Amino acid sequence: MSGTPPYTELHCHSAYSFLDGVSLPEELAHTAAELGYDALALTDHNSVSGSMELAQAVAGGGVRPIHGAEIDVRVDLRQYAPSRRSGARAGTGAPGEEPGDCAHLTLLVRDARGWSNLCRIITHAHAGTRTSPGRERTEPSVALSTLLDHAEGLVCLTGCAERGVHEEPTARELLDAFGPEGLRVELQRPYGRHDRARNRALAQLAHRLGVACIATGNVHAHARSRAELQDVFVALRRHMTLDASEPLRRGNHTHVMSTPAAMVGRFADHPEAVRETLLLSEQLTFDLKRELVYRYPGSEDESAPRRLAELCRARLEERYEQTGARAEAETRLQEELHVIDHLGLAGFFLLHHDMLELAREVALEVRGRDTARALLAPGRGRGSSVSSVVCYLTGLSHIDPIASRLLLGRFLHEDLRGLPDIDLDFPRDIREILIPRVHERYGRDRAALVAAFPTFRARGAIRELGKALGLPPAEIERVARAADGRRGDVERDIEAAPTGSVRWRWLAQLVKEAYGLPRHLSQHSGGMVVSTRPLIDCCPVAPSAMEGRQMVQWDKDSCADAGFLKIDLLGLGMLSAVERCVDEIARTRGAPIDLSRIPFDDPKTFAAIREADTVG
Repeated sequence: MSGTPPYTELHCHSAYSFLDGVSLPEELAHTAAELGYDALALTDHNSVSGSMELAQAVAGGGVRPIHGAEIDVRVDLRQYAPSRRSGARAGTGAPGEEPGDCAHLTLLVRDARGWSNLCRIITHAHAGTRTSPGRERTEPSVALSTLLDHAEGLVCLTGCAERGVHEEPTARELLDAFGPEGLRVELQRPYGRHDRARNRALAQLAHRLGVACIATGNVHAHARSRAELQDVFVALRRHMTLDASEPLRRGNHTHVMSTPAAMVGRFADHPEAVRETLLLSEQLTFDLKRELVYRYPGSEDESAPRRLAELCRARLEERYEQTGARAEAETRLQEELHVIDHLGLAGFFLLHHDMLELAREVALEVRGRDTARALLAPGRGRGSSVSSVVCYLTGLSHIDPIASRLLLGRFLHEDLRGLPDIDLDFPRDIREILIPRVHERYGRDRAALVAAFPTFRARGAIRELGKALGLPPAEIERVARAADGRRGDVERDIEAAPTGSVRWRWLAQLVKEAYGLPRHLSQHSGGMVVSTRPLIDCCPVAPSAMEGRQMVQWDKDSCADAGFLKIDLLGLGMLSAVERCVDEIARTRGAPIDLSRIPFDDPKTFAAIREADTVG
């Protein structure tokens, strides 16, 4: 093992441990490579939101990604001795940790089965976190029994210094589920008052259990420059000022990523726990980019090319029967079907067609059969997909690409990497019903919205961090309103604040450090993922803030990197306005508009509409 770093970090938090970690996965990966690490585990709080980002960030960089999470497990901590909470005020929990009767266990993925089980555990943890009227949003946590039922393929570390499982009866339950090869007693040394005594007791526990000890750093920042931001995040998470949160914060920089040699020195009295980091990391070989198994409905349907061709040819007769472009449309259709067959995308187009047919059912329910707007299409495709005659024939687009002389290459070509993008716009009232209906059609375990991560921007960061620093609210608001949101202008904006205050200069630095970090988990405006297998085998699913909706923990970029099919079901206010206009015209005229007499595909009609817009 010559040249091998003497230590591997197996407990690390990114900014996807919201308001706790303060570094992006790529920053952690880059720093790990600079410090000489061979591998790095990402273990965010009840989340794998940053896992795909880490896998992409380390590609070709020499650092192997290890995937995992720190899970809040419901265990009765009241049975533990009071000394376990040393360093914190009575009843507040440990420094930097959340209060409550939860133990923080570290789970690491050994293989594909372990990844599936981790995703299921995290899904269970988030299942009850939706905010209900009159109640605060509960924090994610999972019952110990659920953890034990999903142990296969995972390695369990007994968790954090202050809130891990240190009690032998619970540790033996973990041992029974994970086995001696799947359980390690975790040692941390944040240089607190009882570190040595606690680690000696944990080493004795490991000896009684017949398992190994393992050292971890519980990293929350890639560089010391972010350590102060982590302190402020603790205050933000607790809705306190920085001064009031002092007993809850970490008192030093041991949570910043250190060199492997420094970690060896930190655990000089437990060298076997350091060696175990290398031995265990060699066993954690799961490759997220290669071993994730996802298929969208229809992707494996051998009859899909035939069914798509039959659907298009039937519509070809309808759409081009009265035009002189039938021969040209037939040739174009043959070319497109050849490309689609070459790329294996027939199921992709059939799935979108099925989604639109579902929207027709919803539109009929929302509009009613006898309304003027019932004659309108349920939604419209837009973007480069309107250049496809297949999209036109299947109803995904209302633009005739033959008459409009649109070229296909931007949307679909034989060298395409990944999946083409089709945006479907709907009136808002139809989309509101459509999204829950998609969950029902494909199964709630197989359909979910894509996540989005609102990030800190200048104005919001000035307001939140300024409040945590205890700065005057009126001055904070004045400076925030003056900020134009660009990162480079933050210091200039804050220069307008009262001079002579160290805290204002401190705020300027903190805002720069926080800029671009994810603030919390939210939902994409309309992107949905559907799967042939339960999504929770591929990525955890969490309830959305809106009733009847749920979302995966990855954003659109991570979903794309995972090969997920994202279907965009977007709400367009202008379509809602058009529908109201159609109803209003019918009401005032006493008769509905004959939409069939409006030549939407005629260039002269478009020119007239543009001219009317210009005159108006």
